[in-house]
Amino acid sequence: MGRSPRILLSIASTALIGWTAAALIQGNTDISQQNTLNVDVCVIGGGAAGTYSAIKSKDLNKTVVVVEQQDRLGGHTTTYVDPVSNTSIELGVAEYEDTSIVREWFARFKVPLYQYNITIPGVTSEYMDFHSGQIATPEQGDLFGAWDAFQTQVARYPFLDYSLDSVPFLVPADLLLPFGQFITKYNLQDAVPYFSLYGEAWGNFVTLPTLLAIKYFPPSFFNPATLYSGAPGALASKDNSLIYEKATKELEPNAPLSSTVLSMDRSAAGLVKITVQTPSGKKLICAKKLISTIAPLIDNLKGFDLNETESPIFNKFRGHSWYLGLVNTSGVPDNVTLINYGINNTNNFNIPVLPGVYDIFATVVPGLHFFSFGGNDSQPSFTQSQVKTNLQDTLTRLRATGSIPGSSEAAKAFNIIDFSSHTPYEVYVSSEQIAKGFYNKLFALQGQRNTYWTGAAFVTHNSAAIWNYTDQLVTKMWSEGQSTTALSLS
Repeated sequence: MGRSPRILLSIASTALIGWTAAALIQGNTDISQQNTLNVDVCVIGGGAAGTYSAIKSKDLNKTVVVVEQQDRLGGHTTTYVDPVSNTSIELGVAEYEDTSIVREWFARFKVPLYQYNITIPGVTSEYMDFHSGQIATPEQGDLFGAWDAFQTQVARYPFLDYSLDSVPFLVPADLLLPFGQFITKYNLQDAVPYFSLYGEAWGNFVTLPTLLAIKYFPPSFFNPATLYSGAPGALASKDNSLIYEKATKELEPNAPLSSTVLSMDRSAAGLVKITVQTPSGKKLICAKKLISTIAPLIDNLKGFDLNETESPIFNKFRGHSWYLGLVNTSGVPDNVTLINYGINNTNNFNIPVLPGVYDIFATVVPGLHFFSFGGNDSQPSFTQSQVKTNLQDTLTRLRATGSIPGSSEAAKAFNIIDFSSHTPYEVYVSSEQIAKGFYNKLFALQGQRNTYWTGAAFVTHNSAAIWNYTDQLVTKMWSEGQSTTALSLS
């Protein structure tokens, strides 16, 4: 995408802030006075939740620093721009619910929104078993009837319309079932094509707790009538990364690059100290509050000073692997989209065999196809080389069986021209942990040790829902105390 890999530490303030605060380096004697920053809030992570947290705080006249490990803000929002046609292709977040908070957020940056539709005239979808290379002919069931039945069941749990802090301590038994058992119990098998297409990043999604599946498949957002064209009434911009590029410009003055969190100290009342490594040396951030928006896997929190209450909670989270890319010279015709269908996986609703490629989608740019790849529940991550090898093997099998044109040898000629890792994706916990009151324990951490938590793990992977929850969280956080112009360790 024309951007060099780096890690971004972006800083925002209502006035220009320098890395100076002589009284704030106590306990960090290896950090100079010139490398210490005093702010109201430090935000860890610059994805949907982190960027919103930072801009919301800035709009409330708070000073902000954002620590982000990628070369850009945006998290799962990744956009490829074709250099010839200047056409944008999303390699991550593609669409948004049509809600007031979405419209207000895009309007905040003066980025126009349009009705979203991924349908490309003349493109047809074909089912194939990528594991065997065979053409698949799945039975066309009563998708609408199954969807109505699903909506009926979901309506029994209105608390799932909100963030996961609304989950009751005594969770209804049906919500603890593996989603596959829930599907069978309520005869929802004909809706599996929908669940499989939109739940591809979940790995073996039929083993997940039903509570989390329902959060991910809200009836208000999706409709089987628009299975291959996007959600009804969904919105998107011409380039979904544009809001993050504009946010970066607001948050980036005085931004030292290539930063990682080394350690933190949250033991003092009203003060958090975060030590950050940058190419020019260590920096010390002293903040009144901390907002963490990253996926709360224990490995992601290595720089945090987790205590005996926090560690057992975050240690329960697990994540899925999901990768997206653009490929050319694949041999797949420009007017064809291929969808993986597990012909022999009859005991598991014919979902694709993993690890593997979920689908190969046609795009609006001739010669380019979009692909997605995921692992099963036991494999946390893959390298780009491993993903490419799997894609190559998939194309070889499809060509060897005549499912797509071309020789097997020609399958090696493709190029991955852009690649985006979304790992870890949709972190989750087991039904056993949910039954033990996991989410009550998780949300009890809010505000403890000057720290607040938000992001997909606390809501679901839905930008509109994340922004809505984060807006309320940040508003409440700042209503609990006023900003100070300077913090003191004394």
